[in-house]
Amino acid sequence: MLCRKMYAGHRALFSNVLLNQDKVCMAQRILRQKVCRLHIGSVTALWWQQNFATNKMSESKNEAFILTNNLNSLTNHGGSINRSYYKGPVTPIDKIKSSFLKFEGGSVDLVKDDSSGVARLKLNHPEKCNAMTGSMMCDLHDALTDLQCWQHGKGLILHAQDCPKKFFCSGGHLETVREISSHELGFQMSTLMNTCASMMRNLPLLSVCLVQGPALGGGAELTTLTDLRLATSDAWIAFVQCKMGVSTGWGGGLSLVRTVGYPVAMDLLISGRKLTFQEGSRIGYFNGEISKENSVDGAIRWMNERLENCDPLLIKNTKAILRQEIEITDEHREIPEDEYASRLFAELWHGPSHQAALKRNTKHK
Repeated sequence: MLCRKMYAGHRALFSNVLLNQDKVCMAQRILRQKVCRLHIGSVTALWWQQNFATNKMSESKNEAFILTNNLNSLTNHGGSINRSYYKGPVTPIDKIKSSFLKFEGGSVDLVKDDSSGVARLKLNHPEKCNAMTGSMMCDLHDALTDLQCWQHGKGLILHAQDCPKKFFCSGGHLETVREISSHELGFQMSTLMNTCASMMRNLPLLSVCLVQGPALGGGAELTTLTDLRLATSDAWIAFVQCKMGVSTGWGGGLSLVRTVGYPVAMDLLISGRKLTFQEGSRIGYFNGEISKENSVDGAIRWMNERLENCDPLLIKNTKAILRQEIEITDEHREIPEDEYASRLFAELWHGPSHQAALKRNTKHK
């Protein structure tokens, strides 16, 4: 009863102070989680009221996040769990992209076919096993922004350029990784890639990843982001992040557990072992086999067979219905789930374990 009264009273205070409806919703979500705790005390309640009454709430999401952290220090006893993560401010995506464009190399190429409604998104960095540079991350964001508005779109195939070592993607480009040498920059990279992951998952298209060879680390995460996965018989993936002293930072952790379930996801992430095509097919990770010869053409035929009698609106609405079952609302969180994953990642990025792994060149061992 006390929690309800306090929540009702402070909700009224918020509504009077804040004019922006989006900020009201965000503040109410934070309040709902923070006030309704078994051991909340009068000191905490007084701090909350004074800060929001006198400061008239924060002018930005970052300031609200800082205030929430301060409240954590007062209420973090009794029924709450103290989770450690990076607590720096969120950098706008456009600013991250302008900074990351200097990490050059390779490209992510988008080709749209209005007649069939099928687009192809190609990782194109064959001389470096299609490893992702900073500029490629920016290309990916630009392509996904374009696809969000594609009126004729029905399907998307994510694939890679053929390369001498036959990789789909070896993860982050080593030179880019070494340049992104702080928690802050690691958080920015993860923020950009988690944003891309969310955009990919929510495209109004049937998305398929064609895995044409090994996919390591961040490359393995990219394979998780599409609705379905096709692969050649020699394809395999390995989430080597833990071997590298970091967690998943490109959106793959959430997608993996939703695809194969918690126990299998935990085993794959902690062990860093290979998931072969044969095992991946058995557990439902891979949804079909494509011949190594002309694999992209084979994937296009596979896609066209399924989309032949579907229009864009049908694909969009069918996908929206199905995703209701797997999407997790952010209402119960202080911060959105993708941002939370980025903050956990950033705390590990270029920490002692990560730096030691980089010196050992652990990824490919």
